[in-house]
Amino acid sequence: MRGGMQRQWGGSTSGRRIGPVAVSKPEEVECDVCIVGGGPAGCTCALYTSRADLKTIVLDKNNTTGALAITSTIANYPGVDKTMPGQQLLDEMVKQAVDYGTDYRRAQVFLVDSQGEYKYVYTPDVTFKARALVLASGAMGRKASFKGEDTYLGRGVSYCATCDGAFYRGAEVAVVGVTQEAVEEAQFLTKFAGTVHWITGKDPTGVPFADDLLACDNVKHWKSSRLLSIDGDDSGVTGVVFKQRDVEEPEQLAVTGVFVYVAGQLPITDFCQASGLEFNKEGNHESGIKVNEEMATNQPGVYAIGDIRNTPYKQVVVAAADGCIAAMAIDKYLKGRKNVKVDWVHT
Repeated sequence: MRGGMQRQWGGSTSGRRIGPVAVSKPEEVECDVCIVGGGPAGCTCALYTSRADLKTIVLDKNNTTGALAITSTIANYPGVDKTMPGQQLLDEMVKQAVDYGTDYRRAQVFLVDSQGEYKYVYTPDVTFKARALVLASGAMGRKASFKGEDTYLGRGVSYCATCDGAFYRGAEVAVVGVTQEAVEEAQFLTKFAGTVHWITGKDPTGVPFADDLLACDNVKHWKSSRLLSIDGDDSGVTGVVFKQRDVEEPEQLAVTGVFVYVAGQLPITDFCQASGLEFNKEGNHESGIKVNEEMATNQPGVYAIGDIRNTPYKQVVVAAADGCIAAMAIDKYLKGRKNVKVDWVHT
């Protein structure tokens, strides 16, 4: 694919060939570092590489749909006002990277070729040729499972109790799902919520820590039940409707928060599945890209940061730390150093 688009035969409705039609080759842009993804991991990495005088390009499909962007308020990021919306924090991160020289572009990446000396990133209009490639596309990629879930996402619907649980002190909340993640997140919520309504479609016997959760005084288990809808108004979530298997009519619960753990979070790796990268858990793309302590993949010059790694620690501060680590490793790699150089040590 590196040679660009080839000449193709044209045709007509009658099937008669009318000769070759020239298809123009996409523009090619060179850089030192190309980062796919403009979330907190990608922006932090760009900030550091730009300050290291490395020509850095960030390609971001949509800066309003990532995990940080849809978070209503950020309360556990150091040094940030606890009322700040996630989108505002992300905008500040983008601006800071751009101020230091990052070339930030809105673009949809459909393929990366990362197995040679240069890394090629393909978008519909431009091909980017980079000396180092950073994969930071995140791990949202879930489809709404229930009526009202997408409507109230960020306004009472959440996928992260660790992120949002403290906003529900004394409140009634619902947790939907019967996975280990659902159990662990529900346990976290018991520290804050007045009542945690756990809605499960099947018996949770055998799910790790389920017995510990059920032993909590403020947990009410609605077993053999399925969620029908998430309801709300302009203020956000106001309740849920669910149906118990042995009860004839649907029931309503007045809750202000709904934590959904049904579809799961999948790393966004569709654009790099033919890249030769190693994935965790015997090559399962859903398990995240495998990296070492420097965020480096199995291919020299290719790094993966943030939720695309699919670790349990899906926090903004962790993603930002990944970006910092990768950037310092990239600076060492591209400049042929044996050790990482930090800019606050002067000799």
